[in-house]
Amino acid sequence: MIRISTTPRALVAVLLLAACSADSTGPSTIQKPASDLHFLRLAATAPALQATTVSFYAKKGEDREVRVKFVNGEDYLRFRVFGNSLAQRPDGSSFAQGDSILITVTVTDPTKLAADFQPAGLKFSSSAPARLQFEFGECKGDINGDGTANTTDLALIPLISTWRQETANAPWFKVSSSVEVEINEVQADITGFTGYALAY
Repeated sequence: MIRISTTPRALVAVLLLAACSADSTGPSTIQKPASDLHFLRLAATAPALQATTVSFYAKKGEDREVRVKFVNGEDYLRFRVFGNSLAQRPDGSSFAQGDSILITVTVTDPTKLAADFQPAGLKFSSSAPARLQFEFGECKGDINGDGTANTTDLALIPLISTWRQETANAPWFKVSSSVEVEINEVQADITGFTGYALAY
């Protein structure tokens, strides 16, 4: 849960705003340079990650997933590829039923909620996209990173979204996301591989 002391009325308002922030209208054209974004950072007291790189085989016809976890067992991120998600390999060829591909997730900065997904160019179905979930509970409620968790941070929660960056130093594009306040989670449908991060 978010570690912020607030009134029930204020929390209800934030929950309603977060519910309205869900957007499933498709790819966003909103882009910003990194300097215009505030990336969510983990609290200094956050536990270490069990590993900063994890891999798994996604398989056409089967639901599969991978998780990056903290040493306390809590999730940092969860990435799911559903049975009908795999669409095209990086070379443009299609997947047949039963085909698989190795996917590697690398946490690019352990102080932030950001990760790189490979192989670059892998495409997922727009009708059955993969699903990325970042957990921001280890930010300890301090969304703006000023060292204090308060109502200012509560007001920022509905603004959090997943952002993608194609290459280093390229602009970031906003990804349609859903903020689940009760479980400190941001979910986004993913149609291709690149770098992803939580920011507002």
